[in-house]
Amino acid sequence: MIRRSLFVTGILLLVATSVFATGAGVMMQGFYWNCPSPWYPTMQAQASALANVAGGYGIDRIWFPVAYKTASGQSSMGYDPFDYYDLGTYSQNYGPGTHFGTASQLQSCISAYHSAGIKCMEDVVLNHRSGGLSEYNPNTGGTTYTDFANTQSGKCQWHYNEFHPSTFEYADEGTFGGYPDICHATGNSPGHAYYDLIQWGKWLVTQGFDGGWRFDYCKGYHAWMTHDFITNTGSPFSVAEYWDSVANINNWVNAASGVSSAFDFPLLFLMATTCDDTTGNSGNMSSWVTSGQSWSATWPTKAVTFVSNHDTQPITSDAMLAYAFIMTYQGYPCIYWEDYFNYGLAHGGGTGTTGWGNGIAQLLWCRGKLVNGGPTIQILHNDNKVLVYSASGTSASAPGYIVIINENGSAYPNWVGVSVQTGNSYLKNQTLKAYAWSSTISGDNTDPNNQYCDGNGNVTVWAAPRGYAVYSVNGF
Repeated sequence: MIRRSLFVTGILLLVATSVFATGAGVMMQGFYWNCPSPWYPTMQAQASALANVAGGYGIDRIWFPVAYKTASGQSSMGYDPFDYYDLGTYSQNYGPGTHFGTASQLQSCISAYHSAGIKCMEDVVLNHRSGGLSEYNPNTGGTTYTDFANTQSGKCQWHYNEFHPSTFEYADEGTFGGYPDICHATGNSPGHAYYDLIQWGKWLVTQGFDGGWRFDYCKGYHAWMTHDFITNTGSPFSVAEYWDSVANINNWVNAASGVSSAFDFPLLFLMATTCDDTTGNSGNMSSWVTSGQSWSATWPTKAVTFVSNHDTQPITSDAMLAYAFIMTYQGYPCIYWEDYFNYGLAHGGGTGTTGWGNGIAQLLWCRGKLVNGGPTIQILHNDNKVLVYSASGTSASAPGYIVIINENGSAYPNWVGVSVQTGNSYLKNQTLKAYAWSSTISGDNTDPNNQYCDGNGNVTVWAAPRGYAVYSVNGF
């Protein structure tokens, strides 16, 4: 095979201190759209395995699906909430249970993850509500489906004035799907939406949701409501679904007083452009690490990075390039259940050999073992087609790593070697080995040779076409 070598002298330093101090600092979305019903037993069966994905390192948080009863009951994925206090106990809306299981199955699942040392995060829908009965609404002069007096839990039995248009507030930032739009600007007393939702959040904590909140459709309501929900429920880790530009995500996080993280949707679509460009002609990896273009490069301690979720899977080719990046870069990575368990990305990368070195599991080991779950990043090289960066070490047992990602494909189907200079003292005067690597090019899904990093931090690292490699000190 033909190989080329590049020499790089320019160094750009980007620093991010992770707030996740234990484990690998990685979460997982624990469901996918139209996952089988009941789902909780399937989730529960993987708790121990997810606590020890590779070499003693596993995820530290799992995102549960919407656990409360919806208008359409067992046929729903949860985003049409009806009775907040029915976690599958009451026989209403087409029977007991939810699409994901019964209340007892939910509790058993939560207990399994707690026993494995994994926090449980709940999906919170605050924008809208569904399934109410028709009632006359003097605020509209007609009828609206805003009568929730028949919830079997006896909780949150609201009427029309808890929804927009209300005498408290005519409208907020947005509506969704024609569902009644909750008014949060109501009185802070029992029976009003604002008060009741805060109390409900406190109750969810008592049900075992100790891992914080994922907030659905935050663009539809005031940022202060998210802030108040978080601060009144113990200020846990939380992440917002705010599907927008970096600038608008930044504005929203600031409007919420910085108490919530946000998913890095801008990065997702930048990665999709590169990963789906199998020729290597139009990708631009420089945008992945440019402040103002990706959220994780802009405000890394408030960024949750991901490759797929239940709403969108824009990456149709070479998703492991994206996973290699989010699992080794700054921000808090979120693994998608379907990618990991259903699509073969846990170990095999979806192609080629399935041995040690390939897949999400080994990347998780690299993050947990080699940087203690929180990388501090130094960009070493970036020419749009090849990205190289290092993560600082903290000790001889966690020496950091150097990552190279090569997006070149059929337009240049060759291995690439890049000569760089790292400032990571733990890698100097050391032989470096590729602990994680992959390629989707036939015959190239093999690990690169070991490389020596001299006393000045000079080393040449290699990656196969449409591939990556994560180098660190040989001997682990």
